[in-house]
Parts: sequence; structure tokens; C-alpha cells
Amino acid sequence: MTKMILVRHCQAEGNLKRFFQGRIDTDITELGAKQTAQTAALLSNEPIDVIYSSPKLRAMKTASGINIYHEVGIITDERLVEINAGEWEGVLLTDIERLYPVQWGKWKNEPSAFHAPGGESMRDVYDRVKSALLDIASENRGKTVCVVSHGCAIMNMMCFLHGLGVEDIGKITLGPNASVNAAVFDDELVPKVLFEGYAEHLQEGNREFF
Repeated sequence: MTKMILVRHCQAEGNLKRFFQGRIDTDITELGAKQTAQTAALLSNEPIDVIYSSPKLRAMKTASGINIYHEVGIITDERLVEINAGEWEGVLLTDIERLYPVQWGKWKNEPSAFHAPGGESMRDVYDRVKSALLDIASENRGKTVCVVSHGCAIMNMMCFLHGLGVEDIGKITLGPNASVNAAVFDDELVPKVLFEGYAEHLQEGNREFF
């Protein structure tokens, strides 16, 4: 049995300023640093054997904060990065809604059909994060693994972990920045979700849902 803890990165500049981050390498905020400390404390007694992270700064700083209590290796995997949002990256959400009403409608209401202008489709994200999680579980049988990633990527991970295809991603609820999810994989690498979107460790006012 392999346990996998999935953590959404803490608040970063794009979350605060309300622009689409995607592959932009934004730094974390003051609130993000507090969220990381709270998440690290929550996971301090977990027997984490290894941490995998998106190589983006906001994810790596979250992973490094968690690792203070564990001092294990942090392995970066490009498949854990956020959706490539193409023309949307760095654009304020209010401007995206105004300039791309059709695509924005799909992003909000029909996410399985979404394809970022000049970027990835939701299916692209689902396929690569599914591949990453299966490889990580296979390479760490019997261990406890922490995976730090991004909002859209984690939605796709949770969709897969629930045994759903990307067409059902609209059923997944995204937890706030620094929220925690957990699943186990059996010997045949079949996953089972233990819990998702846990955020009780974050103090009131420290929960941002974008």
C-alpha cells in the first residue's frame, strides 16, 4: 500500500492579484508563507519518505516548507506543473472573462471541453498528471509520498484518483491554496481517495479559493 498526500501550493502573486498564473513562475505572498507553515505543521507527524513537486517556485517553496520537518529528497517532475494557459497567462481574470467569453464559459461550466487559447486542453493535463501519479506510486511502493502541485493539475489528479475520466472533472471541487488531499494505491496501483480539500489547518482569513 502506497500513501500519497497531495498539496496545492500556497497563495502566490497570481492568486492575490487575480491573474491567471499557468506556467508563469510567480513567487509566494506573505499569506502564502503563513499557509505553508500551517500545512507543514499539519503534516509534521506524517512519515513522509519523499516529496515530489512541480518545478515552479510557488510549488517548490511550499514543498520546501513541508520538508523542514522531514529532511527528505524533493524530486521535481515537469508533469506536475499547472495547465499551460497560453494566451491567458498573466491576464487578469476579469479581462479573460471579457475578452474570451466562450472559452471562459467552458472553463467555468464545461471544464472537460476546455482548451486554453494557444495552450493545453483539459485532457492534456489529465493525461500527464495521471501518468505522473502512476509512475510515482509505482516507484514508491509501500511508502508515504507527498506531491505538491497546482489547482487545475490537482483537480485532474483527484478526478483520476476517484476513478473518473476527464469528462467528469466538473464533479471535482477544488480546495483552497495549501489544502491537502490524500489517497492510497494498492499493489495493483488502483487508487482510493481518503479525503480531499482539507483546509481546517488554515486560520480564518487564510483561505483563498482561486
